[in-house]
This record gives sequence, C-alpha cells and structure tokens, in this order.
Amino acid sequence: MKIVLKDATFVTMTEPGHQVESVLIEDGKIIHTGSYQELKALADKERSLEGKVVYPGLIDSHMHLIGHGQKILSADLSVCTSIRELLDMVSTASPVSGWIVLEGWNDNTLMEQRPPLREELDAIYPDTPVVLKRICRHALLANSKALELAGIDEKVEEVSGGVIGRVSGTNQLNGLFYDEAQQLITKAIPELSIDDLSFIIKESIKNLHSLGLTGGHSEDMAYYGAYTNPLTAYRNALGTSFRAHLLRHHHVFEEMNHEKGDEFLTFGCMKIFMDGSLGGHTAWLSEPYTDEPQLQGVAIHTKEALENMLKTARSYGAGIAVHVIGDKATEQVVELLEAYPAPEGIMDRLIHVNVLSENLVTRIAKLGVMCDIQPMFVPSDFPWVKDRLGEQRLDYAYAWKTLLENGIGLAGGSDAPIETADPLLGIQAAMNNPYLPHQELSAFEAISLYTTGAARIAGQQDRFGQIAPGFFADFTVVSEEITKESIVHLTIEATLVNGETVYRKDQ
Repeated sequence: MKIVLKDATFVTMTEPGHQVESVLIEDGKIIHTGSYQELKALADKERSLEGKVVYPGLIDSHMHLIGHGQKILSADLSVCTSIRELLDMVSTASPVSGWIVLEGWNDNTLMEQRPPLREELDAIYPDTPVVLKRICRHALLANSKALELAGIDEKVEEVSGGVIGRVSGTNQLNGLFYDEAQQLITKAIPELSIDDLSFIIKESIKNLHSLGLTGGHSEDMAYYGAYTNPLTAYRNALGTSFRAHLLRHHHVFEEMNHEKGDEFLTFGCMKIFMDGSLGGHTAWLSEPYTDEPQLQGVAIHTKEALENMLKTARSYGAGIAVHVIGDKATEQVVELLEAYPAPEGIMDRLIHVNVLSENLVTRIAKLGVMCDIQPMFVPSDFPWVKDRLGEQRLDYAYAWKTLLENGIGLAGGSDAPIETADPLLGIQAAMNNPYLPHQELSAFEAISLYTTGAARIAGQQDRFGQIAPGFFADFTVVSEEITKESIVHLTIEATLVNGETVYRKDQ
C-alpha cells in the first residue's frame, strides 16, 4: 500500500536547507518525495503529521544499548553530588543474583572530589558483594565481599593495560580497579540470563524511541558470557522496531564472522579499546597530565598486540573501531592504519578523539577514516578537564569543527549509559559550546552527525540518514525545525521505523 505523509515539513538532509512537503512510502521505504499535490494521486492512503517537522530517523553512532537499559532500570549514581548521597542510594539497592552492581559515580561532580571508598561500602554491605562502576566505565569500586568472591587479595599481580588501586604507601587494596584490571572483578559477577538480557534490550529500545532514535550502533558482545547470549537476546528483542548495528569486540570478532544480519540487525567493525578516560587519568597522553604530572595514562594494548588485531580484521576484509581519547593512543592507531589501509569500501572509525594535535588531524584526514564523536562529552567534561589538560592542549581538544574543516567525516553518538542517550541534547551540545565556541557546529552539521554521518560510518549511507527515494522510511518527528535557538525547548513528537509509528508523544 502506498501512503502519502502530509501536513509536515520534511528536512531531507541531502543538502543544507533542502525541504519537501510530502513523502510517499511503500513497504517501509520512501518511493517519492515532493509536493502533496504531486503525490496524493499516487497514494492509496493519506496520513497527516499535523504540521510537525520531520527529519531522517536519528541514529546514535556509539552507545552500549544493554548498559543503557540497565541504567534506566536501576539506580543512577550519576545524579549524586556527594558521597553521602551516593551511599544512601546504594543502601536502598536490591541485589540481582546476589550482587549489587550500579554505575555512574563521578568523583569530578562529588563535593568531596574523590571516589567512594571500599570501607564505606563495607559499612553498608559487609556480606553482600557490591560493585560500583565509574561513569566512564573505565574504573570500578568493589567492596571487600566482592573481592573475596573474586578471589582477590593484596597478593594480586598487576594487570597489563590496567591499574589496581592501593592505599598510598602500602600494598592494601583500596577497591578501585582501572581499565583491564576491572576484569578481575567483573568475571566473578553472575551472568544475566538471555531472558534478562532480552527484557533489558526491549526496555532500552522503548526509551530510545521516546528520544527520537530509530537505530543505534552498540558494542555488547563480550560482556555477558558467550557472545551468543547477548546476540540471541537482540534477535529476541528487536523485532521490526529498531535498527541495531553491532560492533564486534576483538575477543569475539573471529567467532562472530559467520553471523548473518538483516534489515534490523547488522554487524560492523572489530572494536578495540586503546586507552581509558580523562576522568580517571587513564586516557593515554603524549605528555603528562597537568594536574597529576606523575601520570600519563594507560596503554591497554602494546603496539604489537594492536598490530595483530588489525591484521586479523584485515584478513576478514573488515575495519576497526578504536576507542582513543588521548593523543598518544590516537597516534599509535594512526601509525598502524597508515601501514595497513582499509580495503576499498571499508570504513575504519576512531572513537572519541578527545585530545588531538595539528599533526594528528593532518594524518587522520589523509587516512579517510571517520571519527565517532560524543558532543555531550563537552558539557560533561568541562570545566574540570581544563585542569587535566592545561590550556595549551585545548587548541585541539574536542575539536569537532576543526575535524570537519579538514574534510574528516564525523558521526555522533552518546556513549550511553556514560552520557544521556538523548540525541537532541547531543545536537544542542554540538551547536552551543560556551567552553570552546570556535568548535561549534551549524545546525545542519550537528544534525548530520546523527543522520548521514551515523549512516555513512556503518556503510549504510544508501539506506539511512536521508529523506530520499530508495531510503528506508525511518523518521524522527519534532515540534519545530531544529535551530541553535529552538533546540533548547523543542520536543520529540513521534518516531517512525519502516513507516510504522513506534512512539507518539500523546500516547
């Protein structure tokens, strides 16, 4: 059946300022765009969008969809502004499979300006294992019971690519584990069942629909037991309402290469973590941290290990997607990408790229890779990140506009649950940047992050991201056109996937 969508302004995202009056869809795809008068004669049915503004379905290019679902279904520690408030929230949590696992604490926003302590958790839960993940997911705090069940004591050996926290001047564990060292604890946490994961994914998608998202790129395949557990849960939960593009963690990449997708479930690059986070002082910098001169960050992999992963990806004709926050981490990856270029038609992606340099920007532009950025990192990381980096490094930090001006393609994501999954807030952060005003994007550039950019970085630019014939009928309906001024108050009115309404504000 051919349906004409009318009474709306359709922003096509094919070029700045281009709009059409009506869209004709059939079997979940756009077959014509133009004026209502042109299209109504071709339609079997009409549907009014009541004077709203319609964009191509917004896509989050970097998130952890299961983690987002877990966050909205449990206590969110990111709202806490003091240790006392955080401990009060933890004290009301209910164990799942005998463990309490929460996330979101952020020492930069706690009035004490420090992490919670192992002994503070022990005072609340002496006999229940508790694990609190930092907002960046590059550090966690475990209480004594969790350490006991994980078989960890003071004799534990250091972990390559990670740091085990100890009380200053002693060998005593303080309960903090950074980057790869977190696995010492997380491997002891009971696995969620496939039914649990399916429920979490469904709840996550329901929330994402309400935020105007029709799809998302996620990386969940190496954290819930065998990769088949989360993958089966995705197959159970997706249906025809959300488009998931799954990156494949390097630990399970080869195992997953036989898996086949469809219109709603596709598979992408090999995912690699090269360093940690600025908040935890584990992002790998070429020069020491300004506020902690004895620290320079953590290299999660040696150059040789990274080279072997890249060779494996290339042997399967695949790209890599690498978490790089510090400039030294980015330099290591760029050097190898220069030696092992991507096969034709394959897109490598650099994820985050918070700290760069003029030289790195020039080299990245020559590679033809895309950068997967998170605009919400700016309001989240400033002003404290100035102390981490110092003024000089800010010239090429969070340099979204600079990247675009050098011809480097960008996609936009949230990194949910680390940041809010709301794409309108991400677009707002990209357009309105009081900390780095010279890096502000135009409305078209900011929206492109979540439409054409997010589609292109996944190799799906001929199917998603534009309102044009041949593209899927995925739409995000908003109350008015997105501008630098309107973004602060406009609302999501409806979300459509395959031409079907999956969310309406009034329902």
